[in-house]
Amino acid sequence: MTRKIAGETIVVPIRAQAAELDYVYVLNEVGATIWSQLDEGLAPAEIAAAIANDFEVAPEVARQDVDRFLRALLGAGVVEGQVA
Repeated sequence: MTRKIAGETIVVPIRAQAAELDYVYVLNEVGATIWSQLDEGLAPAEIAAAIANDFEVAPEVARQDVDRFLRALLGAGVVEGQVA
C-alpha cells in the first residue's frame, strides 16, 4: 500500500498478518518516481531513461540506480517477480 503524506511517499508492505509488518518505507523523490512508474507497468530501462531525463543524470548512472533500487525492493519483499 502506498500513501503520500506531507509530500512524502510512504510504502507499507501488506502481509497476511499484521505481526509480519517489519518496515515502513519512506521514498525520496527519485524512489517515488521509480515506484509510480513501476505501478504504471514501465520496464526498468524505460524508468531509467525517465530518471536520467527528469533528474539530469547520465543514463548509465540512472540505470545503475534503478537496478539497485529494484533489487532492494525485491530483497525486502516489497515487490515480487522479475523487475530487472
